[in-house]
Amino acid sequence: MLAGHTRIRLLRELSSHAGEGVSALGRRVGIGHAAASQELRRIQSRGLLQSERQGTLQVYRLAADPQVSSAAPLLKAIRTALEQFPPERDMEMCVIAAGLAHERRIRIFRFLLGGPCALRDLPFAVHIPAHPLQVHLSTLQAGGFAAKVNNRVSATVPNHPLARALAKLIQQGAAR
Repeated sequence: MLAGHTRIRLLRELSSHAGEGVSALGRRVGIGHAAASQELRRIQSRGLLQSERQGTLQVYRLAADPQVSSAAPLLKAIRTALEQFPPERDMEMCVIAAGLAHERRIRIFRFLLGGPCALRDLPFAVHIPAHPLQVHLSTLQAGGFAAKVNNRVSATVPNHPLARALAKLIQQGAAR
């Protein structure tokens, strides 16, 4: 869900303009009301937003849903990244999130957390055919979560608040 640049831009706007209506948020990021509403509902479905109706407006604010175990640590990491980095670096969060946005990539990363593995052994270890495995490894590498050295693959964690939070959630078994 965080791999979408529009959603990251909406999160940035909400971090500095809490309590704004859908249309105002959409205008700020350059999308229409319907698209903004859909993206905000996606973010809310992951437990990162709360909304309320104020008259005819539906307004949103950053708030972790206590029923979603991963929401509080993710929201804390997102807030930290938004405070620490300028908007020009928001795309980094998209690439990091994409690295772990698929069940197979999570499976590979979890396995590699146990230690490096020979590239030729990895398809058998994680039960993913060689070609799709290469595609997923490329995405993990782009996100900074895997490194290949001398035909061995190991898990890595980028020095970014979102990457550290995602890795910790996966280690704890809370992320999907």
